[in-house]
Amino acid sequence: MTDGSAAMTPALQLCDDDVTALVAKLASEEGLARKQARRCLVRQGDRAVVLLVQALADENPIMRTEAAEALLYLASPLAAPALVEALDDTEFGVRWLAAEALIALKCDGLAPLLAGITRHSGSLWFRQAAHHVLHDHYCAQLRAELKPVLAALGERVAEDTAPVAAGEALKRIPARMSSSEVGPTGHGTEGGRG
Repeated sequence: MTDGSAAMTPALQLCDDDVTALVAKLASEEGLARKQARRCLVRQGDRAVVLLVQALADENPIMRTEAAEALLYLASPLAAPALVEALDDTEFGVRWLAAEALIALKCDGLAPLLAGITRHSGSLWFRQAAHHVLHDHYCAQLRAELKPVLAALGERVAEDTAPVAAGEALKRIPARMSSSEVGPTGHGTEGGRG
């Protein structure tokens, strides 16, 4: 019977790879290798974000899916603009994970999302993913500003009404985001959830 150290060695060696090599492994045909690389990238923190954002635009759908999942766990505001663009990906899994990653960003993902709605309202996939984000996000301080956008995304003429509602919300949100009641991640400045 083994003590398990032999089984852990490949994963530990994998984490010794540089970030570029780890990102390349996200396209592996072996699911376990992708999972280990993704875990190591998450441990890298913000050091991995730039390369994961680039991977989110890769032509390989497996690479894009793995990059989106890693960005979900990293929850870095630096990735928000790329995650917004991924809401229009051809692969459902990429769109879903990008939406979940934006939800994880709480208030930090809202301004890029609203700006994205003003640009991508012609895409049904984008509107559906944006609706999912706004419906499930947690940024209670901005619920009133976002309610018209959510309603517009659900309308038959969302292609026309959603960008207008998003633009209006985007004008109102910066003042609220800089107020003392909202911290940088959408939590109240007292450390409790808003």
